[in-house]
Amino acid sequence: MSLVSPLAFFGSLTIDDLVFADGSTRWAIPGGNAVFAAMGAALWTGHASVVAPLGPDYPVGLLGKRLDLSRCPPVSHTLRNWGLYEDDGRRHFISRSSSRNWSEFCPRSVDASSGNQIAAHVAAMPRKLGIELIKELRKTGTRTISLDLDDHDLLRDTNLDETIELVQGADLFLPSRQDAAAIFPEMEPFESLRRLRSHAPHVYMIAIKCGAEGVVAHIAGTEEWVHVPALQVPLVDATGAGDAFCGGVLAGLAEHDDPIEGLLYGTVSASFCIEALGFAGLAAATQEQSRNRLAMLRPLIQRGLMESSISAVR
Repeated sequence: MSLVSPLAFFGSLTIDDLVFADGSTRWAIPGGNAVFAAMGAALWTGHASVVAPLGPDYPVGLLGKRLDLSRCPPVSHTLRNWGLYEDDGRRHFISRSSSRNWSEFCPRSVDASSGNQIAAHVAAMPRKLGIELIKELRKTGTRTISLDLDDHDLLRDTNLDETIELVQGADLFLPSRQDAAAIFPEMEPFESLRRLRSHAPHVYMIAIKCGAEGVVAHIAGTEEWVHVPALQVPLVDATGAGDAFCGGVLAGLAEHDDPIEGLLYGTVSASFCIEALGFAGLAAATQEQSRNRLAMLRPLIQRGLMESSISAVR
């Protein structure tokens, strides 16, 4: 029987060995873009479906009951990465030799029809796989699709046409500042936002994640940019925060049919993610805490005309 979940998150599961800018290290941390995104959504919805190749060595017992892993195709082992962080916030993930072929640890287009979903998030994966997956999700009737990018793919091969083809297939395009800089080198986020909008005029919302400086976004058909600042919380580990943001955005949009609420939900999800190692902060967060942070954040939204500058993210 076909499984039904309102929100599904397509991507990878990983076990990461992290080296931070201050020299500290964390070993064998379970994560993966699909898990962090799904946890960012489940904070609001209580439940989300993950669609990602699952190895027998992944510690599924740590995920609790919020995530449905029944649609995860089996693989022989989990994707294993080194995660290296720099002082300026940039990060580099390098797959270990047994995990070097990333495509083997990503969902395929056939996985789109392993269940039904109203909305789906396509996390970072090789572009060709992302294009095929989005096309299949449309065929299955998925109404809303959000997209994140793989900056490694972009840096290896600056094929703008293929990148834009991928972006144009989505409803919500949610790249990081690092992703945007890989597409349009030496551009500040606001200029990247304007350039992306010119290439993808019909994508419902484009939002560039700028880490501690929040997110800058544009909604199709409007003349304004929107800036939502990051919540000021203690930083323990930024791993997965961008993915948690994506999950929160999709959950907020699904609940309210309002892209601004989506940005707020995403920002709150990211704030819980960075407060603890791995996904522990998201797992421990309560509905009451989440609503309190929404109330704190809502008055801080900034807007301005697309033709003007935005000092907040420069």
